[in-house]
Amino acid sequence: MRTLILTLATVLALGGIGRADDKATELVKKAIDAHGGADALNKYKAGRLNMNGEFALGGMSFKFTGKLSYSTPDRFKMEMNAKVAGMNLVINQTVNGKNIKNTVTLDGMKQPGGNGSDEDELRFAAALQEVGLLTPLLDAKKFEIKALDDTEFDGVKYSGIEVKVLALKKDCKLYFDKKTGLQTITVHQAKAANETGGMDDVKEETFGSDFKKINGVLVPMKLLVNHDGKKFMEINCKDYELLESIDAKEFAIDD
Repeated sequence: MRTLILTLATVLALGGIGRADDKATELVKKAIDAHGGADALNKYKAGRLNMNGEFALGGMSFKFTGKLSYSTPDRFKMEMNAKVAGMNLVINQTVNGKNIKNTVTLDGMKQPGGNGSDEDELRFAAALQEVGLLTPLLDAKKFEIKALDDTEFDGVKYSGIEVKVLALKKDCKLYFDKKTGLQTITVHQAKAANETGGMDDVKEETFGSDFKKINGVLVPMKLLVNHDGKKFMEINCKDYELLESIDAKEFAIDD
């Protein structure tokens, strides 16, 4: 279950001082324009959506439904429901600044929690969501960006950048469709549960598609997540709302 939780994590604030090369800056600015422009991206820093899809676990595929809300830079709340081996799986996750709470139950019985390593993964997964906002990438106090060689995925040509998250000393790669300028692919190292119950390092690739304009901002309504080239999760976003703010009480964490 931990792999699933980490994949759906989002939104934490970071800090530091970095560098950016001219080509990387140009690519980011082009992507910002393609997604709706800096004014729109910076205006709507919160949102809500419902979701459904499938995830892989133990060589089997399971359907899920859920909902999430977020308020950048550091608040996120997600609830996910699925039926696994005839049991009701419920995942509740809240990120509120440095405070993180994960609760997983099977048929109402609480499952063992994560550990310090899990929290590191959650913070990085959350950092990736801020990366996805694009405009923060131009803040050298948080990120260092460097252009990559052009490449192709499934016959489509992409430009790319490497992003270093300075506060966490971790990095990821973003790829932009050369025709549209849209940022559609994110690649990074992640943790995934293996068959013995341990955690392995995997290459996680997230592909966004079916972009829809909401309040002037283009957002992907479908996400495909691969681990080491194999499908791990498909997510369909529904009833997506972009908001200027959400009441902080929505992200309160109870002891």
